[in-house]
Amino acid sequence: MTVRDLGYRPYEGERLPASHNSSVLLSHGLGRAWGSWLVKIAAFTGWIPPIIAMTIAGGYYYLTQQAGPGVEAEPLPAADVVNQLLWVQLWGFVTLITVGAGSAVIAEDLQFRAFQFYFAKPVTPTQYLLGRIGAVGIWVLGMTLIPALLLVPVLAGTAPEDLRLERLGLFLPAIFQSLIIAVVTATASVGISSLSKSRALTMSAWIVLFIVPHGLTSIIEAIGDWPWLNLVSLPDLLEVVGDALFKVEPESALRWYHAAPVLVALVVGSVVLAHRRISQAEVIT
Repeated sequence: MTVRDLGYRPYEGERLPASHNSSVLLSHGLGRAWGSWLVKIAAFTGWIPPIIAMTIAGGYYYLTQQAGPGVEAEPLPAADVVNQLLWVQLWGFVTLITVGAGSAVIAEDLQFRAFQFYFAKPVTPTQYLLGRIGAVGIWVLGMTLIPALLLVPVLAGTAPEDLRLERLGLFLPAIFQSLIIAVVTATASVGISSLSKSRALTMSAWIVLFIVPHGLTSIIEAIGDWPWLNLVSLPDLLEVVGDALFKVEPESALRWYHAAPVLVALVVGSVVLAHRRISQAEVIT
């Protein structure tokens, strides 16, 4: 019997709700991000800084124990150590993930007309964006939150007894700062990817946005001691928020209440830009 002789047969399998599309797109986005060699480099080398930090904490504890009971050593500034680790992860590995997995994702789909495949199914632009941004955000969390959560117990275990509970409290600022970094960088990089169909152009635009303002503001601040230009530098804004969460004295006059509105505007603007671009994509169903 040929297929044409079977006639119409209703679908008898499990019917999943439309909301299931988000988890499918998220899973697909995670796998697609892993296809980038930049993400692979970050995944395999991103554990070096936390291992070094834990080794330094353990070595410092060993040296203080060998100093003798009459010698009081200055304890490690644990909050600053965790904050600096997140700073290193941001520059060393979050940049690789956002360039490889975030800043080209929509451009690539536009170039290869993939939206005809996605939106031929009951997928909304919002679900598509959640899947793309969520996938990048999860990879960023893996490079920030997990190293910080590994370092905090080591710092607490090697601290004097009266400081152990305080150092365990670093879990909360580490979680909040990691989430902020993930949301901001993932959303902004995916938003940049919607500017053009050219992957090279959107990746270059994200690199310029991330690096160039930071370099220029650092030079101007060093020469003229005017920190307010740092409001256009994404890494500096994240650093200001991190200093506030870890209660580290900032080096400039900027405070978290100056940086937070700019970061919120960047996230909202990136989502609006990407959503508008996707909604205008030509889809033939």
